[in-house]
Amino acid sequence: MDCVRYQGWDWGMAAVEERLFSSGGKRRTTTLIKYGTVVFVAAVFVTTLFHFSLEDLSTVLSLRYFTTFGAALLGVNVGYYAFLLILAYVCYRPRRTCSNAELPSCTVIVPAYNEGKAVLRALDSILVADYPAEKLHVLAIDDGSEDDTWSWIQFASARSGGRIQAVRLEKNGGKRRALYEGIRRSDTEVIVTVDSDSVVAPDALRILNSPFRDPRIAGVAGNIRTLNLDDGILPRMMDVNFVFGFEIMRSAQSVLGSVFCTPGALSAYRRAALLPVLDRWVDQTFLGAPAGIAEDRALATFLLEEEQRIVFQRNAIAYTTLPADYRTTCGMLLRWGRGDVRETCSMYRFAFRKLNWFQLGIQLNLLVHTIWIFVPFLLLPLTIGAAFAAPVEFLQAIVLGLVGWSSIPAFVYCTRRGNSEAVFAYTFAFYKLFFLFWLAPYCLISVRNSGWMTRGHVTGRTPAERRKFPSANRPAA
Repeated sequence: MDCVRYQGWDWGMAAVEERLFSSGGKRRTTTLIKYGTVVFVAAVFVTTLFHFSLEDLSTVLSLRYFTTFGAALLGVNVGYYAFLLILAYVCYRPRRTCSNAELPSCTVIVPAYNEGKAVLRALDSILVADYPAEKLHVLAIDDGSEDDTWSWIQFASARSGGRIQAVRLEKNGGKRRALYEGIRRSDTEVIVTVDSDSVVAPDALRILNSPFRDPRIAGVAGNIRTLNLDDGILPRMMDVNFVFGFEIMRSAQSVLGSVFCTPGALSAYRRAALLPVLDRWVDQTFLGAPAGIAEDRALATFLLEEEQRIVFQRNAIAYTTLPADYRTTCGMLLRWGRGDVRETCSMYRFAFRKLNWFQLGIQLNLLVHTIWIFVPFLLLPLTIGAAFAAPVEFLQAIVLGLVGWSSIPAFVYCTRRGNSEAVFAYTFAFYKLFFLFWLAPYCLISVRNSGWMTRGHVTGRTPAERRKFPSANRPAA
C-alpha cells in the first residue's frame, strides 16, 4: 500500500506531531509558528530591501540554461496568474439566487464509508438547508462500511420524517460506484453530491442550484472551506491554499464556463446532462486499470468533452474535514495529484478539436496545468546543477522566490477573509519545499495506482472527532 511505500519519508513526523499538537500544546504551537513566519518573512523583505542585489546572484545568473528556462517558466506563470486574477476579481460574479418557485427539484447524494457518527453531522446540515422541502430529496448511501456507519444512517433516516432514504450496498465498491447507484435511483432535475465528512451552510443548496435557471449550465462547483481549523497547523495551511485554488482558480474558470473540477464535497449537476456520460464515467479506466479515484474531476472532464458549461458559485459553501497529520495529508495529496495527472492527459483527447471562446479557455488552462505537472522534471537537473555551482546564492534565490511567490495566495486570502491567517501561505510554501517536495514526481511514476490511501487512518474524521464520537457509542437500533 502507498502508506507503506512513502512511510520512509515520514522522518518520525507522527511522533513529532503527537508532541507538538497534543490538546495542551496545539494552540500554542500554531501561534508560535504563525508569528515566527511573520518575523521570518519580514526579515527576508528587509534583507532584500537593504542588502540584496542582482550582483549577489551573478554566479547563478551566469548559468545560461538555468536562467533562460527559469525566466521563461516564470514569465508563463506570472502571465497566467495575472490572467486568473483579472478574471476572478474583475469579471467573475456569482449567479443570482433563485426564489422557491425557480429552484429545481434536487437529490442530495451522501456516500459514506466507515464514517461512523460523523455522517450524522453531514445529513443534519442538509435537512436544515434553506430549500423547499418538497423539492429536496436525500439519499444516504452506505458503501459497505465495516463500522457503525449504517446504524447512524438508519438513525438519521428514522428521525427525518421520510426525507432521507437510506441505501446500503453490501460490498464496498468505491465512491464512484456509490454515486452511480444514487444517480440511477434519483429522478429529480438536479443531482447534488456532498461528502460524508462535510457540513453544508444553510443557504448553500439554494445558491448552488440557482445557476440551473440557465439551460446551458450542466454543472456547478461549490466553494470548499476547512472545518477543522483547530486540529493543528496542517488544516490551517491547507485552508489558505484552498482559497487560492477554489476562489481564484475556479472563479476565473467559471467566467469561461469551463471549471475543471467539481469537488465531491459540494457540487451539483443537471441530471439530463449526466445520463449520457454516466456509464462511461463509472467504467472509466486508466492504463488498463479501473479508475477508482478523482471521480469529481473525471465527471467534469466528461461534461466538458460534451461541451457542457460548468460554473462556480463562490458563496455556496461547504466545510470539510482535512487530515491533521503528515502521513494522511500525503495520502490525500497523492490521490489528488494522480487524479490531476490522469484527467489532464485525458482532456487532450478533445480539447483541441475546435477553436472558439469556450474551447480556448479549456486549452489555455490545460496547457498551463500540463506545464505545472511535467516541467519540474525538466527543471530538476538544472536546479541541481545550479545548487552545486553556487549554493549560497542559489539558497538566497530560493528563499526570495518562495517568499515573493507566496505573497500571491497571502494577498488573495487577506482580501477574501481579511485576517492574519494569510501568513500561513508562507508557512505552507516552506513546508511544501522541505516535506512535500517528493509528491509531484511520485504522483507521475505511480499515476496508475488508484488506492484511496486515507482510509484506515483518518477516514473522514480527525483524532479529536474520533474521541468525541467513538464507534462504540452506537444509536439504538
